[in-house]
Amino acid sequence: MNDTTYPALWQFFGGYFHQDWDIVHGTEAKAITNYVQDGLRDEVDQAIEEIDRFLLEHPTGLLAAFETEFEPMIIIGSNDDEARAWLIRTRDQLQSELVHAPLR
Repeated sequence: MNDTTYPALWQFFGGYFHQDWDIVHGTEAKAITNYVQDGLRDEVDQAIEEIDRFLLEHPTGLLAAFETEFEPMIIIGSNDDEARAWLIRTRDQLQSELVHAPLR
């Protein structure tokens, strides 16, 4: 595991947006759904909290910070505004599907 202050996000992006993510999941939305269904509710909830914290901690330089921190195999935007919008959409989908995540 990477030494990070965002362990749930590192697990999420590393596990579901790896080099073959598009072959395995097909779409970004399906990768997110699979993460929710494969994980536990408290892990998904932690990922949601970490997205919010990441957004707050990187008001500028968000895209560069994301690429450095997570090294995902996905392009989340070409600038900070697009990256912020992608992270917010991802958080919102995680929140809306949280009820489908298994309980511990």
